[in-house]
Amino acid sequence: NLGRMHERGEGGPEDAVEARRLYRLAAAQGHARAQYRLGGMLANGEGGPEDCAEARRLFGLAAAQGDADAQGTLGAMHDDGEGGPQDLVEARRLYGLAAAQGHAMAQLNLGIMHANGEGGPRD
Repeated sequence: NLGRMHERGEGGPEDAVEARRLYRLAAAQGHARAQYRLGGMLANGEGGPEDCAEARRLFGLAAAQGDADAQGTLGAMHDDGEGGPQDLVEARRLYGLAAAQGHAMAQLNLGIMHANGEGGPRD
């Protein structure tokens, strides 16, 4: 998509500000991948100021649509208390959703949470 092209500099120079603008338009229309990409840019301060709370909200919208990357990233934000309060139960649930779709990092994080008894029983 055009936002991704601007973000990566495909077909022209990288333009994080324009990528962020285009992702915002698509995200507002409910496009899960744009919500995820914009969330990443906001979390990292790419193309504008960092806003972890808004990133967390956008990851939540994409996660609710089944985007495994968003589920895994949102799980990490809940795990670390980034962009909002720490919630290990929710982190574990989100890692589980992403892990069930084959998301390797979520599988690792879920395994660690189970091994340590974080967000639920140890097993």
